Amino acid sequence: MSLYDTVLGIIFLSQTGVGVLGNSSFLCFYAHTLFSSPRSRLLDPILVQLTLTNTIVLLSKGCPLVNIYFGNIYFLGSLGCQMVFYFQRMSRGLAVCTTCLLSIFQAVTISPSSSRLAKHKVRVLKLIRPSCLLCWIFNMIIEVNVPFHITGSKRINSSHTGGFEVLYCYWEKVLKEIIILPSLRDILCVGGMVWASGYIIVLLYKHQRKVQHIHRTSRSQKTSPEIRATQTVLLLLSIFVSAYCISCSFALYKVYDIHSGDWLVVMSTFTALCFPTTSPFLLIHRDSQIFRSCCASWQKPSLHS
Repeated sequence: MSLYDTVLGIIFLSQTGVGVLGNSSFLCFYAHTLFSSPRSRLLDPILVQLTLTNTIVLLSKGCPLVNIYFGNIYFLGSLGCQMVFYFQRMSRGLAVCTTCLLSIFQAVTISPSSSRLAKHKVRVLKLIRPSCLLCWIFNMIIEVNVPFHITGSKRINSSHTGGFEVLYCYWEKVLKEIIILPSLRDILCVGGMVWASGYIIVLLYKHQRKVQHIHRTSRSQKTSPEIRATQTVLLLLSIFVSAYCISCSFALYKVYDIHSGDWLVVMSTFTALCFPTTSPFLLIHRDSQIFRSCCASWQKPSLHS
């Protein structure tokens, strides 16, 4: 095992471990908050689904690379590759759809009473839970044909042709029929994120102008929970879209230049894992309700001791 492999193994092990720990912590803190104050917020189901999706992405993408770079190259086989790739593709699509839902429903939530969205706000917000369930069903269905085109590494079976190697597995054929629906899904969802982000930014700008004179005359400049939550969603969207675009660029280059090195797959995977690794810590830090609940739970043992 070379120094290069050891360094990459440590990087992906750290990224995967920190990400899984962060998402697990967020789920535990959320459960603690829910039991201590049973009133759940409207966007909580989307945040929980995003956290679960992040965990699947980290385990399906990070763990195989950790095994490879620590010496266990051919550990999956054809069946293992098919299962891993299905979960990778399904969780990736689920992350895109869930982040899109988060941005759109956040835009609807903060829309002023004078806007057109306000007229349908109550009905739209009732669709949060059904939309989350629909995301799971939709992405599980459109990626169901992926395992039929994935097999074990070409290094085991050199008869593979017409595809490209992805370190530990081999994608036999990159057909238009396989990627057209996921690509259309991604375009629509990213477009929805951009629209929602622009709408939210405009609303925040208008709100800031309206309360600017209050801030000048008041010593207190605390940000309201609604504005803080909206800013958190914007931060999540900016991180997600940036990581998504960079990762897709590397992946597309790999598809059109199959003889390029493995570094494209490594960089694509690393950037794809940046969002699921950082997002739970951002949510914990920015969510005042969860943060206060965590601090209170940590302080209780010290008070009794």
